[in-house]
Amino acid sequence: MKKVNLTALIAVVLAAALLGWYLLAPSRPGRSPAGVDVPDVRLSSLGGREVQLRQFVGRPLVLNLWATWCPPCRREMPLLARTAAERSDVAFVFASQDQGRSAPLVRSFLDDSGLVMEWVLLDPQNVLQRELATTGLPTTYFFDAGGRLVAKHVGEISPRILEASLAQIAP
Repeated sequence: MKKVNLTALIAVVLAAALLGWYLLAPSRPGRSPAGVDVPDVRLSSLGGREVQLRQFVGRPLVLNLWATWCPPCRREMPLLARTAAERSDVAFVFASQDQGRSAPLVRSFLDDSGLVMEWVLLDPQNVLQRELATTGLPTTYFFDAGGRLVAKHVGEISPRILEASLAQIAP
C-alpha cells in the first residue's frame, strides 16, 4: 500500500514539475502563426481612461503581458521601459495581468521601482491572455504597423532578443 502511495506521489510531483517547466520555459523569438492580429479589446489605463488596443495599429507595437507578482516580469521591466523611452517609432504597451489588483497598487509598484512608461493598461480579467493564447508570464508580442503578429517571446526577454525582435517590426 505504501509503495502505491509513493509511486502516485512521485507521478504527481513529476507531472507538476513538467507543467511548471512548460509554462515558465523561455521561448526563442521567431515567426508566430499567421493570421494573428492586434486583439480588438478595450482596457483601462492607470488613470481610468478606456483604451482601445487597436488604436496602436499604424505603427509597430510591442505588447508586454506582465504582473507585479512575477519575478521575471519585474526583472525585464527596466530594459523594456528604457527601450520604450528610446524608441519613439514603436508603441510599447504594458498590460498588467494582476487579477484583483487595483490601479493604485500597480502604480505603487511602478513608482517604487522607478519605472516611467507611457502606456500601462490594466487587464484584471486576463482578456489578452485568452485572446492571444498566452502560456506564461511575461510574454512579449511584436506586431508590425499593419497590426500583424510577427514574433513573440515567452519568458524574461534579453537585450539581444529584444533588439532582434524589434528589427523585425521596425528596421
